Amino acid sequence: MGIDRCGNVARFLLICGIFLVPVWGYAATASVTWMRVLDLETIRTVGDVWNHLAGLRTGMPPVLSTLELLWWVGFQDLTLFSSVLYPVTIALAFTMAVLIQPAEPRLRIAVLILGLFLAHRGVAVHAGNPANYDPLFALLTLGYFLLVRAWLRGRRPGTLAAAGLCLSLLDLTRPFMVFLLPLFMAVEIHRIVGTAPPSARGRAGALAAFLLPVVILSGGWHLHVWLAHDQQLTWTNVSGFNLQRAWEEFDPDIRAARRLEELPRVREGANELWADLNTSEVYRESEALKSLVVARILEEPFRAAGHVLDRLAVFASAPTRMYDRDPQGVGITVYRGAVTALVITLAGYVVAGAAVLIRRRSWPWLDQRWWLAASTLLVAVLVSVGERGEEGRFLFSILPMLLAVGGFAVARGWRSGHSEKFRSRRVNDQQSA
Repeated sequence: MGIDRCGNVARFLLICGIFLVPVWGYAATASVTWMRVLDLETIRTVGDVWNHLAGLRTGMPPVLSTLELLWWVGFQDLTLFSSVLYPVTIALAFTMAVLIQPAEPRLRIAVLILGLFLAHRGVAVHAGNPANYDPLFALLTLGYFLLVRAWLRGRRPGTLAAAGLCLSLLDLTRPFMVFLLPLFMAVEIHRIVGTAPPSARGRAGALAAFLLPVVILSGGWHLHVWLAHDQQLTWTNVSGFNLQRAWEEFDPDIRAARRLEELPRVREGANELWADLNTSEVYRESEALKSLVVARILEEPFRAAGHVLDRLAVFASAPTRMYDRDPQGVGITVYRGAVTALVITLAGYVVAGAAVLIRRRSWPWLDQRWWLAASTLLVAVLVSVGERGEEGRFLFSILPMLLAVGGFAVARGWRSGHSEKFRSRRVNDQQSA
């Protein structure tokens, strides 16, 4: 057992090291530099970090930004988070996309090779707006699914607790995850009830191990934001401005409303600093924009459905331009084609897999591969209809997940092909007999 474990660790480190090669040297922006709303010179003590966290209600992931500021207080530098953890996180996420595949060497090698190309070109595209928490999304998602798989194999409550921690951190990395968090929890509770040790104590212990990190970390933060900041549901108070960008072509009133980039600045120029966005006024303006978008959708639901399809088509076309950065070349063209193929494969895998599993009278979400694909598709739909102009960034955030699902689809095709050959051989043998 010890030799097997050492072999697995060595394989993990080898694959991670291979993925580090094409992404090393790329740097990201730390989460605390989001929209340049925080003057780091004002953060000098742990007390300042605590005040930041207590007042935080917008933009910056609460856990990551707190860790960054604590490091800043100690070392007055964020290189660890911008230049070290960023490429390491990317490499880890792509490594997990390889290791989550069925134990078929040819499949894993194929996923590794495609992953190297996608990481190499994807990080160049992401440079248009390289937030350091973007690759963390795929890392936490794939880590969550691998931990759940470890629970199913060993029934150790500790792996469920780690999975719950991953899910909670995932929720506190991207604001839209608050809408998917209940769905993830319902799926896992259903799985645990059906697979935990048969005793009531064993089932209760497994449920507690999974739920406690989510309730304490995610639940505690959302409760704090709700109580302290105008009953705010998500941990960002500017989501209405994001929604405006996605729907501004749909209605002139939406387009005419004030945009996020038009909010006031404290300083201009190289050391630009925005006014503090952690305010009730910004929140109310954001909520008014949400209400406006929803009202226009309800007025013309059929045209709105067409707009949704247009947004999904744009997302699936894998745009690579972001703001003033527009990478070109054969590699980018091939990258776009590969990502589009993966998005189409994702949708097909979800639909076909659901049909097969339902026909077998199975709950689709209890099949881990299907549930990873379905949750990835849900994320893609949410970001498609909730933002515009940063599709390349969001695609990079889920790229390892798309790669993983692409591998699942190939594995399923191989199994189907082998099964068909076996049936044909058996029929031929029977006819010969």
